[in-house]
Amino acid sequence: MDTETRETELISFIIESARQLNISQGELARRAGIRQETLSRAKRNPAISLKAFQALARAAGLRIQLVPDNYVAEHVAKGSLFPT
Repeated sequence: MDTETRETELISFIIESARQLNISQGELARRAGIRQETLSRAKRNPAISLKAFQALARAAGLRIQLVPDNYVAEHVAKGSLFPT
């Protein structure tokens, strides 16, 4: 999966999360402090600023979290490295 596809999926996830909270796309954009047109463009071409991306996530009740790209660290964090 290429980077643009993943970014598009992240924007879609944010929009869907907002929808589950009964927040329309227009309201999501307003709460994030961006124009509705910017959000519409981001669905097709997700090259938006990190600041706008973070604002959209917050407006949808989400937070951005970076995690190590490491199998062992990921399973240690989940408590599933040594399943019982």
